[in-house]
Amino acid sequence: MEAIKDTGKPEPRKPRLNPAMDPYIKFYDLESGVLDFGKVGRSYGIPDMYKDVAHERVYHVRELLWKLGSDVAIIYHRIKKVHESGKPNFSITRRERNILRKFLFVMRYRSYNFWSKYTGTIDTYEHSDRSRLIEFLKERSITDLRQVWLQNLEVIIRTEIDADGEWLQTIGREMFGGDANMYVFHMSESYMAFCEPQSSEDEFILTDNSFGIFEGPVVYDTANLKSSGTDGSLPRVGDPTYTEFHKLAPLSPRLILVLRSNFLRDEPIWKRRKEIFGQFEALPNAVSLLQDLPIKPPKIHYWLPGKSKPVHTLEDEFFFEIYKAKTEQIHVINGLMLQESVRSITWVSDESLVRSLQAFLANPDFMLGESLAVLPEFKQFMALRFQKERLLSLWDKPYPTEGNKPLEEFNKIKDEKE
Repeated sequence: MEAIKDTGKPEPRKPRLNPAMDPYIKFYDLESGVLDFGKVGRSYGIPDMYKDVAHERVYHVRELLWKLGSDVAIIYHRIKKVHESGKPNFSITRRERNILRKFLFVMRYRSYNFWSKYTGTIDTYEHSDRSRLIEFLKERSITDLRQVWLQNLEVIIRTEIDADGEWLQTIGREMFGGDANMYVFHMSESYMAFCEPQSSEDEFILTDNSFGIFEGPVVYDTANLKSSGTDGSLPRVGDPTYTEFHKLAPLSPRLILVLRSNFLRDEPIWKRRKEIFGQFEALPNAVSLLQDLPIKPPKIHYWLPGKSKPVHTLEDEFFFEIYKAKTEQIHVINGLMLQESVRSITWVSDESLVRSLQAFLANPDFMLGESLAVLPEFKQFMALRFQKERLLSLWDKPYPTEGNKPLEEFNKIKDEKE
């Protein structure tokens, strides 16, 4: 979502935000409960996230990210220009498509969830890949977990996705195995598509982690808790099993990039592969909430057709159609954004936000099951849901609104009910 350069202090109260006239966006802080105007650059990001004290160039990863972001911006603005002109299709090269896909993974990998995973020590690390990580640390003589995260980021960004597949060797050799496999899967097991709302009254919302959200079943094994709580500690579940049917990346209020799993293709080869991989899925027979989203793989023009099969080159051209998404599908997409948001929500159209928020709160697919709701570690999730519901009573109030801490308010309500 774009914001023009700052032209001065915003008015204290505006009935509607016009992003073309105002450098600020509507910003709902889930941590404080305050609804106000905010700047995109100040609203997102974790200070010193990339600071690598063991490297001679303190912000070397940030510099690499800046270069990647610049490359993406050129591609994005070209797509945006075509979309705003009203044309229903456009083309990009294989190299450009690879850059976009890489950027989406980097945005997800630099999110709070991944960053926080590597901020502790190996003694406090409790994820299922702990034994493999210990081995990796010993092999590389690494003592600071954050170095693993930073090193992985650096390798991903500086390694070009070549047409011959040599990048796979570099990724496998230099990255931590679990994260390397996740990256390779991201780059190869889905196809890219673009959508816009069919109705002029609908729009996509933006959250703090918009580029790291996927659609698909997530299953926690509540029958086999990581900690039962019998030793005095709080009961906790282990890492969930999940299947990524769609990965979502809103590019503007009216345009979204979607990566759809190849397992949702109709071709026989993908149906056979899904049967093979079915044992690893969270719910093998699960149906995607966006199964009916009308998207298809792009058509490809190969510059080297080849005798038996096309030869991949970085100059191959991918032709994309911008598909129309119905209001119900927009509500599901925005519902996924609302479900996963943990820090903030931004939007342009009040009316569109309210409709999507109401649909989200009423949709049972976005409600936490009783077996999870009673666990202490999901207390924050429940508090955030209350905070999002509270937004319905704030959107038309003078800015900034009064805030409240979600956990404090949530506990207060529980105490009153009890």
